[in-house]
Amino acid sequence: MENNIIDIHVHIFPDYMSVKAVERLENKYKLSFIAKPVLKDLFRFMDSSNISFSIIQPVSTSTLQVEVLNNWLLETIKDNPDKIGAFGTMFPGYKDFQGELSRIKEGGLKGVKFHPNFQSFYPDDEKMDGIYREIINNDLWTLFHAGDEVTPVNKLYSKVESFVRLRRKFPEMKIILAHLGGFRLWDEVIDKIVGEDFYLDLSYTFNFLEGFKIKDIIEKHGSDRIFFATDFPLPNSKTPIKAFLDLGFDKNTVEKILYRNALEKVLS
Repeated sequence: MENNIIDIHVHIFPDYMSVKAVERLENKYKLSFIAKPVLKDLFRFMDSSNISFSIIQPVSTSTLQVEVLNNWLLETIKDNPDKIGAFGTMFPGYKDFQGELSRIKEGGLKGVKFHPNFQSFYPDDEKMDGIYREIINNDLWTLFHAGDEVTPVNKLYSKVESFVRLRRKFPEMKIILAHLGGFRLWDEVIDKIVGEDFYLDLSYTFNFLEGFKIKDIIEKHGSDRIFFATDFPLPNSKTPIKAFLDLGFDKNTVEKILYRNALEKVLS
């Protein structure tokens, strides 16, 4: 893999699922994607943005989707090992989570993505404890959607305090919080997340949070625990690379966040 830029957080779907996914998400959030959430459009975006490697972050919305999506993800990374990685998906209440998480690990997926607001669970809910223990046993990462949505949700599950309690319950768990710790909850992130043992990604933060605040969070939390991410194909994906470079970090910090952290910690 050429060390250019590693995007740790993108969304694509199997072609047959993409149309309904786009309709549902665009209607829900009143936005328009910059591209179709399919592999060929992701490759075009990567080429135009000098991104060498992207990691798919799937979300299942029922137990029935878990195996189907993981099958597709395993095939996708097998067919594109030099450009695509992926986390697997899991849904609360999925019965054979031990077997599925073992299959995720053996197939080369690097972790599991959860979206508490879509999947209707609090991150520290005890019903998830067995799944988390098995994730830890398989030495997998977890990436959570953190915070609110573009259109605020009626019931917020991805609360900062819930992640804090989760960290206390499972101190050995390798946790990445998307959207710099909590979308539109950044004041609370500064109070309760910054400096704690979490990794954060930069997906969907630029244009929503002032650059000096993003820089301040990165400096206080530590650049070793920050991953670059675009959240492709959401609209904000057009600008984050330039916006990140415009923060004015030194070369070593830029390289760590753009690719070395992901390369050395997640993809190794």
